[in-house]
Amino acid sequence: MRTIIIGDIHGCNGALRALLEKAGADAGRDRLVLLGDLFDRGPESRDVFQTVQQLAADFGERFILLRGNHEDYLLQEKLTWMQRIMWERVGRAATVRSFRSAGEKMEDMIPWLRKHVRYFWKEERFQCVHAGIRVDPPEVNDLTTLVHDHHSVTENLFSGKLTITGHIALDKATWFAGDGETTEEPEDGKVYRLPATGVLCIDTGCGKGGRLTALCTEGETYTLISKTQDGLD
Repeated sequence: MRTIIIGDIHGCNGALRALLEKAGADAGRDRLVLLGDLFDRGPESRDVFQTVQQLAADFGERFILLRGNHEDYLLQEKLTWMQRIMWERVGRAATVRSFRSAGEKMEDMIPWLRKHVRYFWKEERFQCVHAGIRVDPPEVNDLTTLVHDHHSVTENLFSGKLTITGHIALDKATWFAGDGETTEEPEDGKVYRLPATGVLCIDTGCGKGGRLTALCTEGETYTLISKTQDGLD
């Protein structure tokens, strides 16, 4: 079974739909993993939410949605003052406008998200979290690490089982070996062997003027594909 893993979408529905088409996503054959941060920043958060709901229905048990920090802000029952300020800084207003223009509220997403999001997903060859991981396995990490952490990328010190993340917007998808210094930047369209260890971050700045990236893997190899946030390239 092929697995398609998509990084942070951030309200860019055109990019999401174009990327799925470019990947040839097949709901009858593939598994789809979304790393979280569906909304905020980009202008189409409501449309993204509708697209993702349809994807969940189409892919069924082969649909996986991780809880990103932006989902976490929405789903928490009470935010601290600092969390509210942070959420505004990272694009909440764009989501409010997107839903309001359709006569709806962003809070309308909450029941569906609560039912579908999870903190991590893993299979034999690799595992996925939204943000960070300090130790194996994912479930022994605290939720702040899994959803909000930056250190797995900025410190490059996780050398456990290969973990695919989003959260940190990079110019290019990057593999971090976990030794504090070694990194590699795989190129779109080329076939690579899956590393056994380290962190592979595929957040490439969609919603910030960057691209939306997917990692497609089957067996022991993977390929990266990406689209600009307007979905035109």
